[in-house]
Amino acid sequence: MYKVRTVLVDDEQNGRENLRGALQQYCPEIEIIAEADSAMAAIDIIRKENPDLVFLDIEMPGGNGFKVLEFFRDPKFSVIFVTAYDHYAIQAIRFTALDYILKPIDIFLLKDAVKRYIHNKSKEDNRLKIFLSNNTLSTESKRIALPTADKINYIEISRIIKCQAESSYTRFFLDSGEVLLVSKSLVEYEEIISDSGFIRTHKSFVVNTKHIQSFVKKDGGYLIMSDHSTVPVSRRKKEFVLSQIY
Repeated sequence: MYKVRTVLVDDEQNGRENLRGALQQYCPEIEIIAEADSAMAAIDIIRKENPDLVFLDIEMPGGNGFKVLEFFRDPKFSVIFVTAYDHYAIQAIRFTALDYILKPIDIFLLKDAVKRYIHNKSKEDNRLKIFLSNNTLSTESKRIALPTADKINYIEISRIIKCQAESSYTRFFLDSGEVLLVSKSLVEYEEIISDSGFIRTHKSFVVNTKHIQSFVKKDGGYLIMSDHSTVPVSRRKKEFVLSQIY
């Protein structure tokens, strides 16, 4: 069996022991080659061991997990983040469809994360590089991962005109005319992109304010977007929408 050379990074010994025990019991593909208890120790070990995979805690004294990654601008390893819930950290991770597991560790989620890594490791997948670049770029240049049925699409956020709910799916309308159907709800994506100039206008629509061309008052009110499509504005959202575009 192919073994995944793995490094565990967590400042808490109990955290490393729990993760190590779970991986040894439930993920036989994983070979733990080293452990680190701080950001600086992690940097030294990753450089020395050149692992395939790093389980990386986010909150650590003396530098968090994101600081560790800043030392590897062209990473040759994959990352699964391990964290207690932190809204902003999780939002950054979800932007790029990187894997994370929450503490306390759920065995089923851990197994799923390892399976996804093994399934994707042979593909040309630059999610970690995209994640790193996203944290040094302006909002205009940031990219978001939109997984469709056959691939993961990395799209600049500024290219998204609007998002439309379709049951548990979301349709993304791009400035090229392309439409991507993603198997996640609009509510989930609204949370991710709300800080990038997107607003909800209706229960079924979230729009990029930079692509709004005009607001039409008749028929209850609606927006005309840069692709000449129209988007309804609900009565209860009207005042908020107008406050964001005028």
